[in-house]
Amino acid sequence: MQQLVAVRLHIDNCQHEHGPLKVVAGTHQYGRINESTLPQLRDQKGEHECTLSKGGAVIMRPLIVHSSSKAIQTNGRRVPHFLYAPGNLAEIIPFQFCI
Repeated sequence: MQQLVAVRLHIDNCQHEHGPLKVVAGTHQYGRINESTLPQLRDQKGEHECTLSKGGAVIMRPLIVHSSSKAIQTNGRRVPHFLYAPGNLAEIIPFQFCI
């Protein structure tokens, strides 16, 4: 899982009112984190909203602690999410589609 990279392409604007992705910076370096410690870790390190204009991209490690809020104002929030992995991981992790 530590070798995966996710790319999220924003087709629509994603500002605070649209319920953007929120991340806790640096947490991808901890590996798998026990769910019971997540709130404390978030409170210690802080949370960052990934607000972007349409056409923007977020590149992240999927192991980073992340969530998104419910949208206050809807605009579609269309975000294709691409996951990149080394070829040998496709043999271990059952991806639905591999290119």
